[in-house]
Amino acid sequence: MKSTGLTLIFILGLALLTFSCGGGNPDPDLQTTSFKGPELFLEDVIIDSLAVQAKQAMLAYPALSNSNCEEFLSDWSAVHVCNRFQLSTSKGEMVLETFDDVPLHSANFHYKVARNYYAPSEFVRIVPEFVVQGGNSEDTRAQELRWLIGKHTLPAEFRADRLHFRGALAMGRTYDGNPEKRSASYDFYIVVGRSVSPDELARLEREKGIIYTPKQKDRYLREGGTPHLDFEHTVFGQLKSGFDALNALAREPTDGSDWPLRRQEFRLKALEN
Repeated sequence: MKSTGLTLIFILGLALLTFSCGGGNPDPDLQTTSFKGPELFLEDVIIDSLAVQAKQAMLAYPALSNSNCEEFLSDWSAVHVCNRFQLSTSKGEMVLETFDDVPLHSANFHYKVARNYYAPSEFVRIVPEFVVQGGNSEDTRAQELRWLIGKHTLPAEFRADRLHFRGALAMGRTYDGNPEKRSASYDFYIVVGRSVSPDELARLEREKGIIYTPKQKDRYLREGGTPHLDFEHTVFGQLKSGFDALNALAREPTDGSDWPLRRQEFRLKALEN
């Protein structure tokens, strides 16, 4: 009984969350009016309706796991085509574009946007000349949505032509106990970048067996980036506009763990291709 009660409480919480994310609001008059029937209150009807809607939302999609996420995301991308996204921040607007040739990561990003996971979320790590990172908020809403959508990781999708140039969009990952370099599925970052020297690229080629093309070397030297992350994290997109906003975010004060001292909320929405 105790477990059932906790489940019902959580379902009601998700139902209220659904309304707060654009699922619609009950008539304000119905929120303050009640009437008695044969042991029936209107508030009871509303609560029951919210619980039903929450359950329907839970059953509309499967909870994703490592065992089913690849098939689900492949099917999702075949039906839902989108690779442009607007990122709204306190410093201005950005436009991100995902790569079709990194299919699982791109589909995962679109799916999380479609489920309103990033509406809103927050940047949780800011490192000047390195990255701004967000999505893995510990807010109650984010934790509930991760439980609802499903906790899972993504197989690495490394490509020789998808590197960590300035503005690259990539997924975070854990390093311990992750020999396959599987990506997190909620936590993404955008490369702010730093100056890159020919000596650094030559060292990475020697130490990591990377072979950069002349064009890639030239781009790193012109734009900067974080080449030491190449083939450690999957790059699946690129910032197309809003570099001034990215620079402004990178200048936000942080504490000793790189957490912004002021909440840096953002929202993501899909754009028409």
